[in-house]
Amino acid sequence: MKHQITITWQTDGQEYTKSCPPGQTLEQLKPNLINGQKPIVGAIVNNLLKDLRYPLFCSSDIEWLHADSPMGSRILQNSLALLLSAAAAELFPNHQLNVMHSLRFGRFCRLTEDGPSRPLAAGDIARLEEHMHELAQANLPITKDVINKNESIGYFKACGDFAKAQTLYKVPDKQATLYSIGKHTRQLFSKLVPSTGYLDNFSLVPFDDGFILTDYYNAPADLHGTQQLAYPKSLNATLDNYSKWSSMQNINYCCDLNRFVEKNDFNSLVIMAEARQERNLQHIADQIFQGFPQLRLVLIAGPSSSGKTSFCNRLAIELRNQGLRPITISMDNYFLDNADTPPGPDGLPDFEAVTAIDTPLFNQHLLQLISGHPVEMPVFDFKTGTRSERTIPVELGQNNILLVEGIHGINEALTKDIPAANKLKIYISCMTTLSLDNLMPISTSDNREIRRLVRDVKFRNISAEKTLLTWAKVRRGEEKNIFPFQDAADYYFNTSLIYEFSLLAPMISPHLLSIPETSPAYPEARRLLKLASCFVPADPKAVPAYSLLQEFLGESVFEV
Repeated sequence: MKHQITITWQTDGQEYTKSCPPGQTLEQLKPNLINGQKPIVGAIVNNLLKDLRYPLFCSSDIEWLHADSPMGSRILQNSLALLLSAAAAELFPNHQLNVMHSLRFGRFCRLTEDGPSRPLAAGDIARLEEHMHELAQANLPITKDVINKNESIGYFKACGDFAKAQTLYKVPDKQATLYSIGKHTRQLFSKLVPSTGYLDNFSLVPFDDGFILTDYYNAPADLHGTQQLAYPKSLNATLDNYSKWSSMQNINYCCDLNRFVEKNDFNSLVIMAEARQERNLQHIADQIFQGFPQLRLVLIAGPSSSGKTSFCNRLAIELRNQGLRPITISMDNYFLDNADTPPGPDGLPDFEAVTAIDTPLFNQHLLQLISGHPVEMPVFDFKTGTRSERTIPVELGQNNILLVEGIHGINEALTKDIPAANKLKIYISCMTTLSLDNLMPISTSDNREIRRLVRDVKFRNISAEKTLLTWAKVRRGEEKNIFPFQDAADYYFNTSLIYEFSLLAPMISPHLLSIPETSPAYPEARRLLKLASCFVPADPKAVPAYSLLQEFLGESVFEV
């Protein structure tokens, strides 16, 4: 009998094993889909991320990555970027493609003609989508070549892709992986699917002066087939405005940021970035002041590690400068007792849902305060999981305004009884527009994940490993409780600072390196290390003590 190897994997809590001859690829060995599962697009083999081309020669434990998993969706989206690039190069060879940034259900892209910046017409976008589908339905191989890094740098310099060449130069790897569809070759910091046949479930939707590349495996089911998706135009405008400012500073890619560090011009960049953010914050404070005294309630919400606490402190200072006297109310004090908290899908109390808050009492107290009456604000005891007998007296004086910070701030269900004229909703997030190259934007979620890793290690005595293991749960909570309501915000505030990767990436790298190879967090740690390695470390001395970034660096003048 010929030598056999055994592969083991789990699906829905049940373990499966399969014997096979050595040398077969993961694509050949992947199991049939069950229970409506999305396609398998990659795998973690013995705790290392592999693409489906990978051959097995020894018995292995496998975690199959489906298209809707965090790592699987990244593989799929980056594969779609290569497909888009190949189709655009064939149809519009004199145009420049840029995959700009992520929105909720896709990535915002621009394809502009060389010379005068003229975006594609809707008909051209339809042609581009049709050609992408043709390439997908042809099931063309996406070939993979691993070459010497210096050779790849020379290749991209010859192609005029200097951003890619300079970024590869900083990465410590000795080799680079090139992927090709036909004669179209690119390097992506990602695993890709083995053929275009995996990539036919997408659409291109005209949006603003570009289009959205939507992967339907990771979009809500009711969006499938919809011609016009409800993308957040205000949010995109915030990102676009930031992108244009970054372009004015000649910082579109990480290699551009590295140039500021290497030329000893980092301090001036910090000052410019802080001044821009300060003006945006002052604008919001001015709008609040103009709406006062009818406007008495400001609600602030955003995902994890957006800098909500520092933003709230900075906004309070700006409002005090206008003569107002902000009072901050903690939404946490209005939690229901643990025993009364409705359960989530897993049967356990869902403390992140808006139903975990005593919204009737919260609205009652807000209405009383706005009407000029005092209230006794409850105090929640997290040790006992119940409301304390102690209360806090709160009353709005002539110049007082309420600031409420929490994940449900822009969810209308939280303040449904408060008239719109009396409240203002602010959505904040660190919406980075920095990219590795024109196909590989750095996601806002990666920016926030790195921020959270730094903060947890420095201030909460939480290891990088533990943070990575809980990040997926944090993201699921955001998808459920924050992102669906972001369109309801009156203002969007971007807490991203263009220079921050130069400071945060080197700070977290040693902690990521300490994660053992046996840890379930190891594959994600390796991915983030690869991202962090692209940045040249900088000196944080130029960052002012009032900067929102100091919430993560540790030298803030505010209590955070």
